[in-house]
Amino acid sequence: MKPEQIVEQLVAFAKERESIRTVVLNGSLINPNIRPDPYQDVDLAFYVEDVQAVATDRSWIDMFGEVLIMQTPETSDPERHVTFLVQYVSGHRIDLTIRSVAQLEAMLEADSLSQIVFDRDHHPGVTPSDDTYRVTRPSADEYAACWNEFWWVSLYVVKGIKRHQVLYALDHLDIMRKMLRQMMGWNIGYATEFSVNLGKSGDGMRDHLPEELWEMLGTTYASAELSAIEDTHDRLQSLFFFCAQRVAEQGDFIFREEEARRVRSACASLRHSND
Repeated sequence: MKPEQIVEQLVAFAKERESIRTVVLNGSLINPNIRPDPYQDVDLAFYVEDVQAVATDRSWIDMFGEVLIMQTPETSDPERHVTFLVQYVSGHRIDLTIRSVAQLEAMLEADSLSQIVFDRDHHPGVTPSDDTYRVTRPSADEYAACWNEFWWVSLYVVKGIKRHQVLYALDHLDIMRKMLRQMMGWNIGYATEFSVNLGKSGDGMRDHLPEELWEMLGTTYASAELSAIEDTHDRLQSLFFFCAQRVAEQGDFIFREEEARRVRSACASLRHSND
């Protein structure tokens, strides 16, 4: 079933229920900068007067075929919103959130990829864009926090190597890589005047990084062998140092070069010790 057909049927469902006041389409289907593909989900929100009353009516789920698997994530406030994530056997997926009408204005402001597709209450229209998904300019505190977390966690990786705790080391490599991707994203932000959306997992970086840097990022994903983890740890440190220095120059942040060198030295000493 095509996404357009799913949206049309969900809107028809909403029109038959007075409690559903507004229907908002979100996500990649309305992103003007994304090329459509067969894997796009339908992200929709019903804004309602009584969340629980609408949430108990699940008749819409079976309208779209056989369900393969479904999630209903827990929420801290089920009186204000409830979410259904539904994957169908035929391949399409619907992410439907039922929200209180009191949340509408705040959600439209928070998520620029929003389009009102049905509205009983005649709210002003909104034009979808990816503005709220773009890389944002870091503050000095954000830069310092990213820097500190990366080098702090570096030492945990070495502990895992020395203890032969492969999963522990890999978990902390993941944290280092997350900080690296944050720093790389800021680099791209400065290069593009913070006008780009790099995607949920950062795959959009490929369009903005030199091929050499993109390939280097790929080499920071280690196999579950201690020697590979050691090599990956070194590559992460070198690449982060390079990217952090560039961000510091462009953002006029403090670049703690000596601190990084001390941590790298401590990591090397610990790794090669006989303790």
